[in-house]
Amino acid sequence: MEFIAAIFHFFADFFNAFVKPLAPYFIDNLGIDNKTFASFMALLGGVTSLFQVFFGAYFDNKKRDGLYITIIVLLEIFFVTFLGIVKSVLLFFMLVVIIRMLNSIFHPIGASFAGKREEGKHVAIFSVAGTLGAGIAPLFITSFQDLFGIEKLYILTVTMSVVLLILSRKIIGYEKKTVKKTLSFKGDILKLWPIFLVVASRSFSMDIFHTYIPIYVNEIGKSLIVGGSILTFGMMLGVFTNFFGTIVLEKTNDKITNAIGFFGMGIFGLLFVLVSDIYFKVFSFIIFDGFSFFTMSSNIVSAQKLLPNNKALASSISMGFSWAVGILLSSGYAAVFGNNTMFMFLSASIMPIVTVIVYLISLRRE
Repeated sequence: MEFIAAIFHFFADFFNAFVKPLAPYFIDNLGIDNKTFASFMALLGGVTSLFQVFFGAYFDNKKRDGLYITIIVLLEIFFVTFLGIVKSVLLFFMLVVIIRMLNSIFHPIGASFAGKREEGKHVAIFSVAGTLGAGIAPLFITSFQDLFGIEKLYILTVTMSVVLLILSRKIIGYEKKTVKKTLSFKGDILKLWPIFLVVASRSFSMDIFHTYIPIYVNEIGKSLIVGGSILTFGMMLGVFTNFFGTIVLEKTNDKITNAIGFFGMGIFGLLFVLVSDIYFKVFSFIIFDGFSFFTMSSNIVSAQKLLPNNKALASSISMGFSWAVGILLSSGYAAVFGNNTMFMFLSASIMPIVTVIVYLISLRRE
């Protein structure tokens, strides 16, 4: 059943990732300016992720996880259909809000379902599936628009809805055992502080690198396709390191896993900044991204083990809330220092090293 949840995650993030690659289409056809579109997407991503905490707490007290997963993803796909025919700016923004909110609701309950047997590999497969879906989507939807036109999007959404309905028969009847427990901030939520720290820091650094790699590539006279390809290579390596990080966690512990991931990010981030050869910079970024994904699933597994009776809440904090805080911090940091590209890379490289030192010291004091 956990594999079915991973398939749903693939398609949830696959369809959710359609909007950004189609930005030129929506900007031209709806008369939206670049700044408004970019600001709206950035703000919406952070806000919807912050709400994951509330969704996680809510679904921890519900039994029919399989049913909710099915309904949420099918609703998301249903609303994606209308992206192909929307003609109003207001309706477009409303559609994107609904799609992003449904995607945000899905993640904590999906991760909770994937971790129901407390096996790290299931959570890793779930996480990797979402990464693959989001990674494939930009190339797929831009090719679809070029070949068929976005107006024909309903063909894809209806087809995939039927497929997912068939697959849902394996999970729709599942009921989990709920344990009534009053959570305390000090006794329960505060236990997740180390995980919050590392995830927020990782998101801060990843967001800066992923935002500024295309900008840097453009500054040195290379095409946008080159910048996009570099990001794709980093993400594809991350698919493997994401899963491998969970294996390392199960063989060792979260201290060693996070130390490997964050020192790796810091070292290869600094090499990217300090070494001038462009090919070595590309290599350094790809390895940096690999180490960034290394701790992604392992942090979710660790959070679920700390709150075994509130897996959805634990997942929402380790995925959505912490990630959103990191993104918002990077946005604020960019507002102050964003015109100095290399300084942004340097800051994003130092942050993981500082974070993992603070993280290890804080655990030693407990």
